[in-house]
Amino acid sequence: MSPAELEQKAERSVRRGELLAAIEHFEAYLAQQPDDERIRVRMEAVRALLQPSELVSRRRPEPEEPETRAAPVSSAEVGEMHASAGRFAEAAEAYQRALGKDPENALLRERLAELRALVDQPRTADLDGAEKLDTSPAAPGGGSPGPGGRSEKAHAASFAPLPHARPLPREPKELLEELLERVRTGRRG
Repeated sequence: MSPAELEQKAERSVRRGELLAAIEHFEAYLAQQPDDERIRVRMEAVRALLQPSELVSRRRPEPEEPETRAAPVSSAEVGEMHASAGRFAEAAEAYQRALGKDPENALLRERLAELRALVDQPRTADLDGAEKLDTSPAAPGGGSPGPGGRSEKAHAASFAPLPHARPLPREPKELLEELLERVRTGRRG
């Protein structure tokens, strides 16, 4: 096996969490390329992740299944990867390729229409619909005067009393019992 293949196998093993296997691959690499300091440093970094007990017994269980190759990624899957990253134009292009291979697929056609609509949407914020915050000189940076730097509307919403809440007891034991009862019954107030 070539040094490049051994390095790739070692890095795959690291990503899967198979650190002993990775060290074996790094060692095989270094047997062929003993002067490669970069791989030696990488191997020591992986070795540092192992527990001492793992280093004593360098035996590792063999995988039950042989290493399988990843299935090829379809154009629709590539499109979804682009869409999840917010790259809607690239996602639409990938879905267009997928639709070219399967023109009768209604789901691909629907998703392509959704992505094209997202591409055509303007990417500007609706400032007219945004909550207006008061600025005061006392607030640092001209920010909101609300508690904790939040607007009054947000503060009021987060601390609004529950309509049916009964007050919590003041004594620690009764308070704990009441809170545990609320957790058991799943109620907030």
